[in-house]
Amino acid sequence: MGREGGVEAYAPLEAGDPERLGPYRTVGRLGGGGMGQVFLASSPGGRAVAVKVVRAELAEDAGFRRRFVREVEAARRVSGPFTAAVVDADPDGTPPWLATEYVPGLSLKGAIDAHGPLPDGTVRSLGTALAEALESVHAAGVVHRDLKPSNVLLAADGPRLIDFGIALASEGTRLTVTGAMVGTPGFMSPEQLRGGAVGPASDVFALGAVLAYAATGAGPFGGGSVHALNYRVVHGDPDLTGVPPGLADVVARCLDKDPGRRPTVPGLVGELGRASRAWPPGGAGWLPEPLTAEITRVVPAPPAPAAAPAAAPTAVATAPYPDPPTGLPPRRGGQWLTRGRALAGLAAVTVLVTVATTLVLTGGEPDADRGGGTDRSPEPSPPVLKQLWSYGAQPNWTPVVEGGTVYFGEGDGAVHAVDARTGDRRWKRRQAWSSGSSLLLSGNRIYANGYNDSSFDGGRVFALDAGSGRELWQYPTRAMLLGEVLSGRKFYFFRRTSEERRSSVDALDTATGNRVWSHRTGIVWELTAHGDVVYYVASSDEEPSPQLHALNARTGDRLWKVPFAEEVHDRPESLTVIGGVLYAVGDSGIVSAHDPGDGRRLWSAPTGLRDLGDSELPVVADGLLYVSGKDVQEDHGQVFAIDAKTGAVKWRRDLPAVNSSPTVSSGTVYVSTKSGELHLLNAGDGAPMGKVRLADDREPNAVVSGGIVYFGAGDGHLRAATITR
Repeated sequence: MGREGGVEAYAPLEAGDPERLGPYRTVGRLGGGGMGQVFLASSPGGRAVAVKVVRAELAEDAGFRRRFVREVEAARRVSGPFTAAVVDADPDGTPPWLATEYVPGLSLKGAIDAHGPLPDGTVRSLGTALAEALESVHAAGVVHRDLKPSNVLLAADGPRLIDFGIALASEGTRLTVTGAMVGTPGFMSPEQLRGGAVGPASDVFALGAVLAYAATGAGPFGGGSVHALNYRVVHGDPDLTGVPPGLADVVARCLDKDPGRRPTVPGLVGELGRASRAWPPGGAGWLPEPLTAEITRVVPAPPAPAAAPAAAPTAVATAPYPDPPTGLPPRRGGQWLTRGRALAGLAAVTVLVTVATTLVLTGGEPDADRGGGTDRSPEPSPPVLKQLWSYGAQPNWTPVVEGGTVYFGEGDGAVHAVDARTGDRRWKRRQAWSSGSSLLLSGNRIYANGYNDSSFDGGRVFALDAGSGRELWQYPTRAMLLGEVLSGRKFYFFRRTSEERRSSVDALDTATGNRVWSHRTGIVWELTAHGDVVYYVASSDEEPSPQLHALNARTGDRLWKVPFAEEVHDRPESLTVIGGVLYAVGDSGIVSAHDPGDGRRLWSAPTGLRDLGDSELPVVADGLLYVSGKDVQEDHGQVFAIDAKTGAVKWRRDLPAVNSSPTVSSGTVYVSTKSGELHLLNAGDGAPMGKVRLADDREPNAVVSGGIVYFGAGDGHLRAATITR
């Protein structure tokens, strides 16, 4: 968010600074950037956020306003464990502003300035996390364009890539001001400096430069005047002296002058993740001890308002941040309080908020997983569903929200695209078969599969233009697909063949719809793909116990095969790669983590879940893996939070039978149930935060994106609503 230089600080507000921005009360200044000022602020519920406010002279420019709206739409599309998520925005406000989650930590630049270069293992962990962050950015159709040390924050639970304020949507308009070049000398790619096409490969170049900086404390192209520095980037060789040998090869390939010869981002996630000695970030010791101590050191909070009662927990809960002190903020050791120190001190004030919200907001019994006395603080108001719009078609599967558009399939096989803000139809595409069974998005295309009215033998995959709904190609599968996944430039699926107890895994070129290869195998139970590898689990008469296979995604050739489980019936209901780890959820309820390089099982955690239905995919956020499903009781479900590094169960929560994968946003887990409710849980400890009813006794096919829930209400409509208190 424009924080430059050494240790980040929150400084006091100045005369003329806004006291509030939308619902957020400003507490202090975090820094400034080319677009404006960044404030530390508090939400009504006590969450710390960083709010970027556009400079007045820019806000008055109508062209910039339009670009800022596009910026907000692009930033909302970005989500991932190592990015600072957009919490809220008002691009039409006076002034316009954008709020992101607040990350207590040091910038990479500040950390290097204060403590010197990082050790090899930390740099590899940093590189893996940043590559995964870029994967999230690029999946949203965005190119960051300004990856540099001051746009990387080092936090106790892992790094964050920040500042999408000068990113470009891949198909969008340049978000520049008065024609200035977007980017930072020494970290811009040669094609960026030449004014050529800038794509994901440009971010890979910047990543290589950032890793060299992290390992040596200096940029790979030296310093000096901007002109000389830019000349060396375009024409000179990088100086990688001091970069550890194993890492130097990766960095050198990232810094190749030819964008086509640079490694892909998914490839870097796997390569750096396998080589990292401290992966995943957020575990104990991922940062050197002095940096960890700097980030996590606790200091007294700024003084609270004098009028605050001395012993009134509920009064404190209504004021999550004390009023900022007059004059200068506290100092220690000649430096301003770091952002990490400030948050740690302020967090002490919010402890009572957590204590006061451990009961179900809509009434009911105390949390059965918690001990303690029976004293209760007054319960906050229950959450309220506020409808924004409705659209006259019922989603047949869970909608997909991407780039300001909601995409979904209807029961008659039609695919709809709806404006996420207004509910206006953008396009509708009618298909020739009875219904679609999946919908996947990548870049500016939609991929789906379906079958005709007469037989599953008429199954096919089709690709549509996401902007217009125009059909681009069809591929006849001649069978109903049993699973499919997108990765890179290929669409992978598996299907049963005419041979008894045999399946095939097929790959299609997403540009043309032509089949690239087909791999015959036993009965496939689940597959996924990541980077240049396709993973699937299959069994056969010769090997009745399920085996985990890896295929070369370019050729379909087998790379390796290992036992997935010893039990014949322990088959996966989901398989996915997140953060350089392959996760599986078996039909026996066992959640397991595997090394994607060789299939080795890292850990397993029994959950007792027996029927995951449509909620089979786990999600990972802030170091925790969340999974939900039904247990042995017909109308009973559970949500689990599992340590993604160790497999230890952190918490579980009993719910009615669920019908969706958990959605994690802004510290809240959202889970919809088959009876039509949406439950809110605290992501850290599973404490109930209330529930709202979406539909009457009907699976709502709900998804939460950008603080808005999109769902089928059971009355032939798609609805969008906010959840307020």
